Amino acid sequence: MNKTILHMDMDAFFASIEQRDNLELRGKPVIVGREDSNRGIVTTASYEARKYGVHSAMSIFKARRLCPHGIFVDGNYEKYSKASKKIFEICRNFTPKVYPISIDEAFLDVSGSIPYFKSAKEIAVKLQEKIKDELFLTCSIGIAPNKMLAKIASDMQKPAGITIINKDNLDEFLKELPVEKIPGIGKKTAEKLKNLGIFTAKNIEDKSETLLIKHFGKFGKQLYYMGQGKEIPSATSLDERKKQKAKSISNEITFYQSSSDRNYLQQQLIKIANKVCYRLRLKNATAKKISLKVKFSDLTVKTLDRTLQNDICYEADVYRMVTELFRRIDLKNNKIRLLGIKLAALEFSDEVKQLDLFKEKKEKVTRISQAVDKIRNKYGRKIISIGKNENNKS
Repeated sequence: MNKTILHMDMDAFFASIEQRDNLELRGKPVIVGREDSNRGIVTTASYEARKYGVHSAMSIFKARRLCPHGIFVDGNYEKYSKASKKIFEICRNFTPKVYPISIDEAFLDVSGSIPYFKSAKEIAVKLQEKIKDELFLTCSIGIAPNKMLAKIASDMQKPAGITIINKDNLDEFLKELPVEKIPGIGKKTAEKLKNLGIFTAKNIEDKSETLLIKHFGKFGKQLYYMGQGKEIPSATSLDERKKQKAKSISNEITFYQSSSDRNYLQQQLIKIANKVCYRLRLKNATAKKISLKVKFSDLTVKTLDRTLQNDICYEADVYRMVTELFRRIDLKNNKIRLLGIKLAALEFSDEVKQLDLFKEKKEKVTRISQAVDKIRNKYGRKIISIGKNENNKS
């Protein structure tokens, strides 16, 4: 059976909730983030604020400069968490195969549900209607044969749009898709691709897999399949990967130039937290131990650990915990070459439970304290990122 995947992405989630609950904020540039701290980071900006260039993971200082009349709101993460839980419950009315990937987005495998509806589009329409009727919020949905294309599609008609990619329009879609819009491709990779004469996804098809691997390593193989609108073949399915057990999950970034700029380094921690949390959730897991790895310019390494009382799986909590550890790092006489985050003491949920990320166990798995966005390019490493580029419309 051919797969049909929906990617459901809430529109400006935190800001939309604030506008929903406060009539005075509707139609105005709302920025969720602590205004009283120049070191703070924008969590979400309403579409009115995004017109001025404000986006998630931007510093509050820069957001205030770009949008001086913006209305800053401290986030109410308990409220967002409750809304998110309800949204995922609604999603499960349409298919049991719901895979939350952040607080406000999820993949839905509706392959087995289509016989009960007229089409995948009808499922998407009804899902949007139910979310709007029950929560007074909007979402955008992408429909495609795989997760990569569904994610790209959900971003095409923001807000409240539905975009369908299928065998009839795939070729034309790839011809028009700039390489910058392909999940996992940042500025540097885009530049390298353009130097090879690759400007759109369709151009990738003209290059051999060997050439792409030569220039981009393992990612070159992924690019080869992306250029055909496919995901790289895997020996294991998403469900099987989620069941695989691991002792720990980690991600790290090595900097081209060592830095002692704490604000810059904390933004890098946001990116790392996003990657490692996504990988954690793919395995239906939570963690009870967090480690911060720091390598200095003299190549000495320092590791700080913290064992937690409650399980965590969200970027919000991981970023908050790792920031507390990072405050213990002296940057006055040190420059940092590498930062890494490791999550350990993992606990796994079985397929029946499916890891309801908000469900209370004996103690609450997590309370979202400061989600720092979903960077977008949200796929694979970036399928959900805390923070995104300025062109992102999520």
